[in-house]
Amino acid sequence: MEPSAPRQWPRPQRESRAMGTLNILSSPGFLVSIGAIFAVTVGALLLTQYLSRRHDRRSKEGGETNGPPATTTKPGVTFADLAGMDEAIAEVRELGDYLADSHRYKRLGAELPTGILLHGPPGCGKTLLARALAGETGVPFYYISAASFVERYVGVGAARVRELFVKAREKPSILFIDELDAIGRHRHGDVGGGREFDNTLNQLLVELDGPGTSSRTLVIAATNRPEMIDPALLRPGRFDRRVLIDLPGPRARQEILALHASRRRFSRRVDWTTVANDTAGCSAADLANLVNEASLLAARHHREMIGPEDVDEACARLHAGTGAAQSMDEDERQLIAYHEAGHALLCLLLRGVRPPPRISIYSRGNVTERSIWSIAEGRSVLTKRELQAQMILLLGGRAAEMNVFGEPTTRSEDDLQHAGTLARRMVEQWAMISRPGQGGTSLDTLAQQVASGLGSTSADPIGNLLNRAEQAARVILDDHAEELDVIAEALYDRETLTAADLEALVPGPPSRREPVAPRRLSVLPLEVTSSAG
Repeated sequence: MEPSAPRQWPRPQRESRAMGTLNILSSPGFLVSIGAIFAVTVGALLLTQYLSRRHDRRSKEGGETNGPPATTTKPGVTFADLAGMDEAIAEVRELGDYLADSHRYKRLGAELPTGILLHGPPGCGKTLLARALAGETGVPFYYISAASFVERYVGVGAARVRELFVKAREKPSILFIDELDAIGRHRHGDVGGGREFDNTLNQLLVELDGPGTSSRTLVIAATNRPEMIDPALLRPGRFDRRVLIDLPGPRARQEILALHASRRRFSRRVDWTTVANDTAGCSAADLANLVNEASLLAARHHREMIGPEDVDEACARLHAGTGAAQSMDEDERQLIAYHEAGHALLCLLLRGVRPPPRISIYSRGNVTERSIWSIAEGRSVLTKRELQAQMILLLGGRAAEMNVFGEPTTRSEDDLQHAGTLARRMVEQWAMISRPGQGGTSLDTLAQQVASGLGSTSADPIGNLLNRAEQAARVILDDHAEELDVIAEALYDRETLTAADLEALVPGPPSRREPVAPRRLSVLPLEVTSSAG
């Protein structure tokens, strides 16, 4: 049998494939497509180059930019619409008189200050004060945020600054720059990404020194962080005046509340003096929100007038936000009642401390944070004893838990955080405590901490402060265990207690109040001695 012939595999058509590829590359359609892509690419590059050169030229010439324009208005707000800021109004009122009648000042050689820097916490009325000044004088009011000056393209920020001042100088006006720290921060000499920022700031300095600014335009800037402003902006001839608009005090809060309440239907039963005392640490914006929140609550319940119950609920929302009743068993309910009762009883017993506006069994917030304000209200300097009282108050809930239940709970998380921060500042920032087991003063301890970068050298005294504060709180609450039970039981049943309820539950003359140091302790409760630790 003859062997079969080997199977013939088809040979690859390499030549034909090569010829096909060559035919495609040489086809008219393919060449047209390649030409179109090349033309579009070159055109896009040329257009980008043209726009970039045009942008640079317009920036150098101070031409128009496409950024957000300054808002120009004639505000309808006047000084009569402001309350609780008499000192700040007095500072700026004479500047409004200058804009309204400059000849009277020029006869005596007086020049309008180039700029005013309004600084203070958010929500205190810096922008509103500037609008009221413009409303009093009747001059145009230009408003712009400093953050809108700076973009990624070099020269845009400087051009926008020039445009703004050119418009403002056309006639007497007020130019208000909000959040000045966005472009007025300290310069650190860096290059690259900070070049545009520096160019914008330099242009602002030039415009403040430029002709016509001081005689026709009053520049007002606002910031929440004045410590970040570049010193070049604060020298005389630029921002000549710095006006602090701080959180309102008790009297100012009452005036602000009365102003907003006069525009609504409030019951005469509302005690605005008590409300002002219960809103320590609140800004003017907070108070306006409180009045509006009370109005909304009254409308929700279909009332004809806004009553004290609406104001009380609005205060609770202001301090701790909205909150719903949590589902909890009886044991947890009792534990929380004793925790909050511990805070409240210490507020009643320690000297110089007002009771909190209210306490609640529900976790709407930390009541102790607001009661702390009662110690420092209207004061900028606190003594060591007052700081000790604050620390005892913060640990009062934890102390009540340990006295009654024998162990602490997670309810004290925020209390411990605030107490630890206070103890650290007493040791590291205010040099009030010396290290245990070492001689020398607390200033010597501070020098050692600074030299070591405030590291572990401060751990021992901070821990000692916290332990002694907890010990003091436990001793005081143990001495007044009956009052603690009364408050906790009432809170368990009623769920919320006001300051008047607390005073009624624990009556007595102020003389029965404890000093910061309980008598049962041989030394001050927070004094760190060499024998400790």
